[in-house]
Amino acid sequence: MTRAWTSRFLCYLMVCALFLPAVAVAEGGLLAGIPAPADSKSLGTGTVGSGGEKASYQTSANPNAVIEGYKQSLASAGWSVIGSGGSGSSYGGGAGLQATNGSKYLSISAGGPAGTTFVHVCVWPEKPKDDNCG
Repeated sequence: MTRAWTSRFLCYLMVCALFLPAVAVAEGGLLAGIPAPADSKSLGTGTVGSGGEKASYQTSANPNAVIEGYKQSLASAGWSVIGSGGSGSSYGGGAGLQATNGSKYLSISAGGPAGTTFVHVCVWPEKPKDDNCG
């Protein structure tokens, strides 16, 4: 093997090791089956208090459109929406959604300046005392 090939291979292994935990959370954890917003860019995954998991995205869709999309996709995945709402203007705004699936609890927040919406999706094994997902 050449030294350049070996260096590239080791770099590849290190990069994969950095991203494997995030992939495992999204594929097999509480977030499994929860889709990303349409036309969005992933900003990463992680954990939140009370045993929850969080995924964050960025999209150009307005917050209300993001929440409406989630209402449809969550219903077909067995989730029951228990609350949603939001507001906005030409300067930006925000919207949110809460849902349950058995004992699991989901909270979505979507908002930001006009033209950029940050979406945070959190799922807990049961409803936490603090369900702030932003």
